[in-house]
Amino acid sequence: MTTASNSTKLKASDNLDSRPHIFGRSVTSTFRKSFSIKHKPPGNVRTCWIPPIVFLTVIRNLPTLLKLRRFLKKERQMRDPDDVRILFYSDNLDETNGIANNLRNVIPYMRAHGMKAFLAGNAFNTRPCGVVENGYCMLLPRMFSMEQLGYANSELAIPRVSPVLRLLKRYPIDMIELETPSPGAWLICFCALIAGIKVFSHYRTDVPQYTRTLVKAKWMHVYVLKLMQIFYWMARPVISPCDDYSDALVNELKVPRDQVKLMPRGLPLERFQPDMRGKGTWEKYGDDRSKRKVRFAFIGRISKEKNLEFLNGVWKKFAATHDDVELMYVGYGWYLEEIKKFFEGDESVKFAGEQGGETLAGLYADADFFLFPSTTDTFGNVVVEAMSTGTPAIVSNYGGPRNIVEDNKCGRILPIEESKWLDTLEECRNIKLNQPEIYEQMRKDCHERSQRYTLANSTKAQFEFFRQLKRDYYKI
Repeated sequence: MTTASNSTKLKASDNLDSRPHIFGRSVTSTFRKSFSIKHKPPGNVRTCWIPPIVFLTVIRNLPTLLKLRRFLKKERQMRDPDDVRILFYSDNLDETNGIANNLRNVIPYMRAHGMKAFLAGNAFNTRPCGVVENGYCMLLPRMFSMEQLGYANSELAIPRVSPVLRLLKRYPIDMIELETPSPGAWLICFCALIAGIKVFSHYRTDVPQYTRTLVKAKWMHVYVLKLMQIFYWMARPVISPCDDYSDALVNELKVPRDQVKLMPRGLPLERFQPDMRGKGTWEKYGDDRSKRKVRFAFIGRISKEKNLEFLNGVWKKFAATHDDVELMYVGYGWYLEEIKKFFEGDESVKFAGEQGGETLAGLYADADFFLFPSTTDTFGNVVVEAMSTGTPAIVSNYGGPRNIVEDNKCGRILPIEESKWLDTLEECRNIKLNQPEIYEQMRKDCHERSQRYTLANSTKAQFEFFRQLKRDYYKI
């Protein structure tokens, strides 16, 4: 079996992962097995282990980091200043979520177009060792992990950095973009600063709002906010995908305005096209048109921070007055079983589970309207994907999605008020049933609007920014 480091070979019978296969991912090589602290549920004592483990890891690898600093400085001087090599680091790449999906689309596109980009994260506790997936995504062997408080199916983890330090001599980099302010990102940040590598960050997760939504202890809110202020002081500039979170970075996290870079993301929209509509995908999981004439969908992580409690309440009242509407939940998450219990016996609600490929695109396209009440999304990949298939989106008036949707043309932008959402669902039903010309124009407008967010547009802007950042930092 191919290995990603100078490691002992694994046996053919070794099970690399105990979880179900994730669509579109395959192991291409492995790291060696190594000791790690047993994975545990969340707890205050275990949370206190994180800082000493991070700092002891840095100290243990200090000689290697200083040698790497000298090596990278010499190597960088021998290359063209426009030869930019960047590593993206994010926790929870080893699951299905918006950040992981976006990065796993962006990095291969960059590499296919001559850009030198790499992706790294932490292997989940279900793996006996770290792995490389699809030849470019390094899931590093873990040293420590615990369940994320209030956010089941995700982990707070610290990776072993020694394998990546060895790899950096073979594949030297100029910069690291940190995607989340996680324990692993703190460790990578400290190591990079010592190794003389430029570190900056991307504000992909509204962690303060997640903490307020999912964690009851108020002291934790203050603690998390202070940690994030320190993190974004070290990892600047900070890329923001929308205006709301640019303001949040400045006002709440104290990042200077000139250190915030507004840069929308891009997606592989060629996979999500209007012609996927009407191929029978919806009927595999829901009712046919003769019974439920107007279809609504929520697609994404099934968890409370997406404001799904609010959506459930709105839908219950709306569906009680109509027998021709249907809501499809597509995705997986810790809140899914609670939603199923809430709608038990309600024929207007269906569940398609976690999907990918043509099935996912078909479900987007077959929906008449896409519902996304989240107020914690910094961008909204699923909103763009839905619109790319021609499906109008109904979103909240805070966060990234409201910058994507053009109100009254591609959908609706609403405050989180039950009466406003009920009125809008009534309006959507009326448009679909009685105003076909208006509805078809909305579908065309949605697809056209979504094309602003292609991978070609976003990656070109990103690498222009990276080149300038490299020149400024290394004084080239």
